[in-house]
Amino acid sequence: MFSNFTVDWKESLIILLGLVVIVLLFYVFNRKSIAREKEARELLKQRMEHDRFHATQAQPIVENRKATSQIVQAYERFIILMERIDLQKLVTRVAPISDLKQDYASFLIQNIEQEHDFNISQQLYISEEAWALIATAKQTIIQQILKTSLKEDVVNATDLQQKLLQLKEANSVTEIAKNRLKQEFKTLV
Repeated sequence: MFSNFTVDWKESLIILLGLVVIVLLFYVFNRKSIAREKEARELLKQRMEHDRFHATQAQPIVENRKATSQIVQAYERFIILMERIDLQKLVTRVAPISDLKQDYASFLIQNIEQEHDFNISQQLYISEEAWALIATAKQTIIQQILKTSLKEDVVNATDLQQKLLQLKEANSVTEIAKNRLKQEFKTLV
């Protein structure tokens, strides 16, 4: 199978030399960034050692208060999020930006996404179930906006706004999520 296979040592040597040159050029051109990364790692290591030392010296009560404060803040922010993306309140607060219903639907969805993204890091402090309810509420509201914007009797942004204001649910998804957040918070306090 390899009987006709011959190795051209000159070509192999040139390829190997080329690879060595590429590696050397990479190193030469990137040595400053490599040195900076090394310095950054050293500083990070020193900082972590410093923080670790001071963490052992700090009072647990202060850390407990800080953690409790972050948890309380997370629940507060998610309750506010549910209030702000509640369809009735959102449509009342956010006026159409043009006469096109697609523009208004996109603008409402953009507002929901911004509110959600602003609070996304707070999911660390709540249960997975509560976070899933929040995500479901967000997606349900977006779907309601899109579904309503596709109706034939909705011809412009004002019609879309009016139709969305008329949508009323007995147990809206935001209310369900808020109630779950409140229950979960009460068990923690």
